[in-house]
Amino acid sequence: KCFMTHILEIYSHDGKNIRLTKKQWKHILYRHPEIDPMLFTFEAILRNPHYIFIEDDGLRKYYKFLKKEKLYIMVAVRVCNGDGFIITSYFVKEVPHEKNDL
Repeated sequence: KCFMTHILEIYSHDGKNIRLTKKQWKHILYRHPEIDPMLFTFEAILRNPHYIFIEDDGLRKYYKFLKKEKLYIMVAVRVCNGDGFIITSYFVKEVPHEKNDL
């Protein structure tokens, strides 16, 4: 059996169980090392996002404005068979124009 080691397991604002694996965290840090100190903000972002953008393929992008950084942090979640997995995260200056306001 193959067991994925999870760094985080969070319930989002809509009750979805969302996980972050060690493998995916390493991938995120390789592509976006500036996110490293933000790991422990993921729970707040997923539980209380300012905006959610749901793409046609079901990818969910959660956005929260961070006053200190003067940027939004985006956490992307892929939901498969009811389970959510964080696939990436990075900073953005703006959220997309077509978003689902909360």
